[in-house]
Amino acid sequence: MAHGSEALTPAEATARARALIPVIAERALKTEALRRLPDETFTDLADSALMRITQPRRFGGSELDLADVFDVINLLSQGCGSTGWTYSLIIAHGWFVALFGERAQQEVWGSNPDAILSTCFSGGCPPDAVDGGLHIRDGRWRFSTGVHHADWVALLAPVRQEDGPPDMRFLLIPKDEIEIVEDWRAAGLAGTGSCSVEARDVFVPHHRTLRLQDLLNGTAPGSAVNDGPMYRLPLVGTWQVFLTAPAVGIARAAMAAWIERTKSRLRPATGAPRAADPIGLVRLGGAAARIEAAETLIRRAAESVTSDVRALGAAAPATLARSRRDNAFSVGLCVEAVEDLFRGAGASALDENSPLQRNWRDVHAVAQHVANSLDMNLRAWGERAVGLSDGLRFG
Repeated sequence: MAHGSEALTPAEATARARALIPVIAERALKTEALRRLPDETFTDLADSALMRITQPRRFGGSELDLADVFDVINLLSQGCGSTGWTYSLIIAHGWFVALFGERAQQEVWGSNPDAILSTCFSGGCPPDAVDGGLHIRDGRWRFSTGVHHADWVALLAPVRQEDGPPDMRFLLIPKDEIEIVEDWRAAGLAGTGSCSVEARDVFVPHHRTLRLQDLLNGTAPGSAVNDGPMYRLPLVGTWQVFLTAPAVGIARAAMAAWIERTKSRLRPATGAPRAADPIGLVRLGGAAARIEAAETLIRRAAESVTSDVRALGAAAPATLARSRRDNAFSVGLCVEAVEDLFRGAGASALDENSPLQRNWRDVHAVAQHVANSLDMNLRAWGERAVGLSDGLRFG
C-alpha cells in the first residue's frame, strides 16, 4: 500500500501541514548543512499524504484546488524555507506528470503512485530524432530541485524542426538513467538540493515527451483524462503560485522570529525593553500588512484562475495576466517585509543559528527565480493594458 495514500480534504491538508511546522523547523540547520531535504523530512511529508495534493484522484491523490495548495505551501514554508520550496516544486512537478499523456502517467504512477518527479528548465542540449523517439547524447541541465528524492526527471530540451524554431519539449526519464551533479551551493534556499543533472546516451520514447507550448496554452494531453480544473490551467499565471507561496511562509516565519526575540531583548545601555521601541513597532506593523497583502493577492490569483476554468472552461487571458503581475508583486512585498524586520533586528540576528538571517537569505532567493521577476511580470501586464501584447508571453 502506498504510504500517505488517502485523499485529503483542504482542512485535513492544512492541519497536517501545520503539525509539521515545528518538526521541519527543528531540522532547518541540518537541511542547510545537507544542502537537500533530510530523508526523515521527505518521509514525514510522504507519510502525511501532502506530497500528493496535486495528484489526480484516479491515482489516489487529493486533487486539491490551487488556492488550497497555496495554503499548504505557505504553512510548510513557515517551518523551513528550503523545505517549503522543495515541497512546492515537488507538488508542482506532480501537476506536470498529470499533464503528460495517459501512457506516460501510467508509467510513472501505475505501479508506484508515490513516484516523485523533478524537472530542469535550464541548460541541456538538442536531442537527436531516432526511430520511436529522441536520443540525448550528452547534456547537462541545471536546477533540478528535489532530485535526490525523485523517481523521474523531466528535462526541457529544444527538439529540432525542419522548418521554424525548435520545439521545446519536456523529456521524461527514469532517474536511474541520469547522474546528479553535486553542485548546489547557494546562499539562499541552501537546503533545496537544486543540483544539476547529466544525461548521457539516453533514449526517450515519443509518449514520454510533452510540448512546452501545450503547457503554455493549457492544452496538454493529460487534461483529456484528468478533468479537474487544475489540469486545464496554463503555465503562465498559474505555475507562479508554486513559486511565490514559499515567500509568504518565509516572511511569516521571519515576523514570528522577530516578535519572539524582541519580547525578551533589553537595551544594553538602559535596560529598557526593546519591545517598547516605537520604531520597531512601526516596522512590525508594516511587515504584517505587507505579508497579509501578499497572501490576499496570491490567494485571489489562485482562486480566480480556478473560477474561470469552472465557469468558462479556461482561464481568461486578462485573469492570467493579472495573476502573474500580482504573484510577482507579492514576492516583492514579502522581501520588503523581511528586509525591514531584519534591518531592525540588530547585529545578533546575523548569528548562523538565528532563523532571521536564514529567512532573509531565503526570501531573497525566492525573488531571484526568473518566474518571479518583478520587472518582467509588471511589464507584461502593462503591455496588455496598452495593447502591445496579450501579456502572457513566457519569459
